[in-house]
Amino acid sequence: MFTWATSTPLEVTGRISADQRVYFISDLHLGDGTRSDSFHGKDRELIRLLDKVRDEGATLVIAGDAIDLQQAFSVTRVLKAHARLFGELSRLADQGKVWYLWGNHDYDISLFRDLLRFNVASSLWIGDEILCEHGFQYDRHIGTDLAGTHVATVIHHGVERILGTWLRLPLQHFYTPWTRIAFWLFHKYGLYVDVLDRFWNSVGRPDVMARAKGTLYYWSQNEMGDAAMLYDGVQRALPELPCKYLVAGHSHIPGRMQMGDKEYINTGSWTFASSQYALWDNGKFVVRDWITGRTYNDDYYRELALGRSRHKSIHEWWEENYLGWFRFRVGEEGPIPSLPRPPHRPSA
Repeated sequence: MFTWATSTPLEVTGRISADQRVYFISDLHLGDGTRSDSFHGKDRELIRLLDKVRDEGATLVIAGDAIDLQQAFSVTRVLKAHARLFGELSRLADQGKVWYLWGNHDYDISLFRDLLRFNVASSLWIGDEILCEHGFQYDRHIGTDLAGTHVATVIHHGVERILGTWLRLPLQHFYTPWTRIAFWLFHKYGLYVDVLDRFWNSVGRPDVMARAKGTLYYWSQNEMGDAAMLYDGVQRALPELPCKYLVAGHSHIPGRMQMGDKEYINTGSWTFASSQYALWDNGKFVVRDWITGRTYNDDYYRELALGRSRHKSIHEWWEENYLGWFRFRVGEEGPIPSLPRPPHRPSA
């Protein structure tokens, strides 16, 4: 049994050879097969990918958050809803070809280790240059507070079930009446936090509202394209990591991004309409969607790299996007196009 009730996440490092084909997937979020299951019944497609991995003699790395117990509330319900898929995963694992790296939604690894017979670790080295982790390690909001994250996620899923709708970010992808109301309420919460923050600053306690302000900033950066603020965290950490390639999931944003002399690879997710994976083969990476065949490079990361849309507050975002009567520009007209950067003028 494994639990995030421990004060810090456990560190277990695995290692495999890099002279093989390695497939990476993450963030399946398998639920109970109901309307609330964000995997959306793509079992047959994922089994086709497993068949390909098996036929090629490749290794499969699942970089965390395979099961969404906060949504399903019971392992039994998940296993029943996706019985054939778990059977095929176990068959592949019997060949020693499946590694599982636990993520922030995982708090019982006995299922993966003992029942499904996966190799289990917190991080995996592929050769000497490739490091793979789930990615919560670089999430600047949750950090290592995974127990607290579980509580918040259970509440979130419970509200979604009660309302019968998705309450997710970014708004333009989940432009439902309830999500729009949630954004309106969150903005009012931001105004309330600002009032309290001014008060506490006036009495010499600027630290009191720091966590609330961090939550507001985290929310706004998700709308700016930096889901989970993972890009920001990776950008800060990667120069100090002893690897050439960092592979992670967590943010659900697939792609490859060059950062100096190193490369960041995000495996995307299998939630909603996504079916993304990364492949290491013959000394290089590719990131694709399994069903559509689309290839991802730095498409979703260019704006972040250029710094054009980063570091806006929730209030700045609101001023640009709120149209009144719970209507938002990003949901009805699309995001405001970024302005080109002015040319650099060297100082005299």
